[in-house]
Amino acid sequence: MSGGKHTSQTTEQAKPVVPVGDLVVGSVIPYAGPSDVPGFDPQSWIPCDGRAISRATYVALFEVIGTLHGAGNGVSTFRLPDYRGWFLRGVDDGAKRDPDAEHRAPAAPGGHSGDACGSQQGYATALPHEAFELSEDGAHAHEAPNVPTGYSSYHMAGQHQAEWNSDPADTSEAGEHQHDLLGGDPESRPLNAYVTYLIRYRA
Repeated sequence: MSGGKHTSQTTEQAKPVVPVGDLVVGSVIPYAGPSDVPGFDPQSWIPCDGRAISRATYVALFEVIGTLHGAGNGVSTFRLPDYRGWFLRGVDDGAKRDPDAEHRAPAAPGGHSGDACGSQQGYATALPHEAFELSEDGAHAHEAPNVPTGYSSYHMAGQHQAEWNSDPADTSEAGEHQHDLLGGDPESRPLNAYVTYLIRYRA
């Protein structure tokens, strides 16, 4: 008790509190507008467009992300993350939810690969849970013209006529072909909407 008030804290109250509107350096947010707005920089935000920027000018951001997204010239610049046209995915961090985590590539030369922030993956399509099937709409037959399907005459001793057997005749192999599975899109994607990703570069 202090001053007649109970001062014990609950577990929830003891957690650190981030002030409203205060985001740490390196935070990324979606912005519902174009990326060429001149007001971003004064407010400590810069578009995630992959450009190389100065390590000295943007020292606070460089201390946070370093060369995760590319080393720039390797001396005085580093690269911003380039999230244009990308969906973002949490680092697997050994959780084994991304089966190809160890094969992820650097976003730019000098960037991180594998199961690390800054790496990226290209397109991929997993096997479907239910197998694809070719439709039967194209069912057809190859004809062997002038070949009877049964006997042309009954066999009789002493007759001069030839006898056809009833086995089916094979067609030539010149008619071999394949059915293509048509359709599909250039990529697999859920419903989505465009935004501009911004990253905070100073407190």
